[in-house]
Amino acid sequence: MNADRIRGFIQTEILFEDDNVALTNETPLLDGVLDSLGLMQLVAFLEEEFEIEVQDEEVTVEHFRTIADIEDLVNSRVAQR
Repeated sequence: MNADRIRGFIQTEILFEDDNVALTNETPLLDGVLDSLGLMQLVAFLEEEFEIEVQDEEVTVEHFRTIADIEDLVNSRVAQR
């Protein structure tokens, strides 16, 4: 499941296994979980992991608010391949 892979990356690479943050598919990511550097790391991960290209104009609150939103973006980009 793509959400599990996305959540795993955020947990290990951005939060550094911080057990104080419980990530669900609906956890608001832009309210302190992801900063701008973390967001860029996440975009790079998505592009490599799922073999997609995320356009600059797609890096919006609507696409990166939650893991579910990110998964929707990934699924739509994978479907376009």
